[in-house]
Amino acid sequence: MNAEKSVGADFWTEAYALIDTMEKGIAVGEDQSAPASAATLPETSNWDDVLGSAHKLCDWLDQHTIA
Repeated sequence: MNAEKSVGADFWTEAYALIDTMEKGIAVGEDQSAPASAATLPETSNWDDVLGSAHKLCDWLDQHTIA
């Protein structure tokens, strides 16, 4: 991102926010997933921070291509 000179830093703000969210989830240091029997993720799960943000970042990058 820093090497791309055709757009300014403001262009990347949302991407950096998603990366920060992923890093926050990873910083926990361990997988805090839901038990196999859980229907939804518990409040303490870090899956949404890590995997959810990674998915959103992929979508964002698809929508904001730079030629």
